[in-house]
Amino acid sequence: MKAKYSATLLLAGIAMFVTSMAVLASTLDQRIDSSAKNSYVFKTYLKNDEIRVDSKNGVVTLTGTVGEESHKSLAEDTARFRQSRAANAAP
Repeated sequence: MKAKYSATLLLAGIAMFVTSMAVLASTLDQRIDSSAKNSYVFKTYLKNDEIRVDSKNGVVTLTGTVGEESHKSLAEDTARFRQSRAANAAP
């Protein structure tokens, strides 16, 4: 009986840990997306380009089209910087 309660408690603890990790990853992803999209660079220099920013588990993916080759590297550098800042600010 005691082993049954211990196993149940252990499973409940693992479930809480896994759930909290998913919530933290989701919050980090939202912070990265928002930070990149609302950055000065995106709003000023990349506003006429069609760039989609997606973040999943802290990994950022940029898709879309840009008018100039230099905008591609500008978007990549900005997203990388915002990813780094968001990860360092995570609780």
